[in-house]
Amino acid sequence: MNAAVKLPTQGTPDTNTRIRAGIGRYRAWSRHGNAALAAQVLAVQALQTARLRRTHHSLLADKRFAPITEFFLNDIYTGLELDELAREIEKALPVATRLLPDSVMRTAAIAVEANALTGELDEAVAQDLLTHGVDAPTDVDLIASYRRLDQIEARHTQMHLLRELGLGLDRYVRSRLITATFKMSKGPAHMAGLAGLYDFMATGFAVMKPMKSVAGFLDVFLGRETRILDRLAQGASDPFAVDDDEPSA
Repeated sequence: MNAAVKLPTQGTPDTNTRIRAGIGRYRAWSRHGNAALAAQVLAVQALQTARLRRTHHSLLADKRFAPITEFFLNDIYTGLELDELAREIEKALPVATRLLPDSVMRTAAIAVEANALTGELDEAVAQDLLTHGVDAPTDVDLIASYRRLDQIEARHTQMHLLRELGLGLDRYVRSRLITATFKMSKGPAHMAGLAGLYDFMATGFAVMKPMKSVAGFLDVFLGRETRILDRLAQGASDPFAVDDDEPSA
């Protein structure tokens, strides 16, 4: 399942292509110009965010992991500001590839792809709920929609991308050369109109730098989400009920 997702490991052309493809997927979202669908997507995202906060309450309550958990919930899992980012990238992608380290751009490409996929999944759920006459969805409605749409494989792909993104940010923040180059590019990146992209990456670096490694956090956060997917596939009556576990410090 996850093996079907091929992640480019080097080369600016592949990175640029991947970023442009992600932006193209964002531009193709049906909610653009459809107010009813857009409103339903927001309702779906609000429900999902509330569920994520319940599932990961122990991480949010732990000062060691609260910053990175908030980053995953607010900046990664529930979506980047792709409208702003799309405008930036469409205007200044060639500039970005000159200013920012290629390794950083590869991670940005994963972020755009993950958010494009997340938006597609959320939109499919929202459209399904509208089709079934659900105006004010609940968790029960979400579970029914997930199962009708059979999104399990696509959501496993989403988990794979999120892990790659987290590990990429973590790997680059451990590199003094990449960190120094990235810091020096702040002014030029902002002047070039790439503030949104730069600030997203900078936030990721900042929350991960104090940690010895992000791997333990990812194992717990994504492990819980994977168990929920398994419970959805198995027909559990309350698939969101998963046990707490703790990452290593």
